[in-house]
Amino acid sequence: MNCREVREVADSFLRDELLTEASHEVLEHLKTCASCRTEIDARRALRRSLQSAFDRAPDLQPRPEFLDQLRADLRGAARGHRSWTFSHRWLAVAAGVVLAAGLTAAVLTKRGTPSPSDVLAQDAVGDHRNCALKFRLVRMPVPLEEAAQRFDRAFQLLISTPPDSVTTSGGVARVVERHSCAYGTRRFGHVVLNYQGHVVSLLVPASGESDPISDTASAAPHLIGRSTNGLSVVSVNGSRHAVLLVSDLGKAELEQLSQVVSLPLAQRLATRLIADRETMASLSILPVLNRQVVVGQAR
Repeated sequence: MNCREVREVADSFLRDELLTEASHEVLEHLKTCASCRTEIDARRALRRSLQSAFDRAPDLQPRPEFLDQLRADLRGAARGHRSWTFSHRWLAVAAGVVLAAGLTAAVLTKRGTPSPSDVLAQDAVGDHRNCALKFRLVRMPVPLEEAAQRFDRAFQLLISTPPDSVTTSGGVARVVERHSCAYGTRRFGHVVLNYQGHVVSLLVPASGESDPISDTASAAPHLIGRSTNGLSVVSVNGSRHAVLLVSDLGKAELEQLSQVVSLPLAQRLATRLIADRETMASLSILPVLNRQVVVGQAR
């Protein structure tokens, strides 16, 4: 395996999901490649830190009644094992119906072209699922300081916004992790929060990738795209950046959290944009002023 192939399967390797031969090839490559060893170690450390943070969160522990119900369901499934042979034909018929319905839905879906906001929502859900929920990234997350230099200066704001603890009417939202990551071809600034026992991703696409619908940085939080596997996306649009929240929270709770978390960030982004434009304007005037000074001296 080469470096690119190893990094593509790195997360599967860390989860012991590769075939024995593939795992052996990865190990052989790591013996001679210090760069890949460093990346594998960094991914392993990130997975451990995130998992440890969630394991320590009291709100994320399974409730006793859930565990009791799970045990009862498993016992019921064991008792009903003998009846499976009798009913497997009906299950096959039902599976055929479901498959046909799924194929029909796929054909109907392909007939329409998704809007930019739908595509943005799909990418946001994909990044939330792969990074915050499953820790399954093809490319290693980048610290925000480095990402601000390499991709978008606005990512610098995510180092301190939102603060590590945000008090809302529905409870306290606590920051678990801050970094920049990518899903497909889209680069995000990513802040992972724990709120009401749910994992919430605050995502800011890099400039030029947000596909904003509004030029108003204080636009009201609103849902974009369709709910996917119970995950919804609430957006606050800006002139250059959208601020997104992704979670399995209900619509009302997610929009309420966005009021407290996303709007202040959108306002800071707007202020940063104005400052950048003023700086660029002043820089564009300097050559003219310099020429006037030179001409005046010549006279």
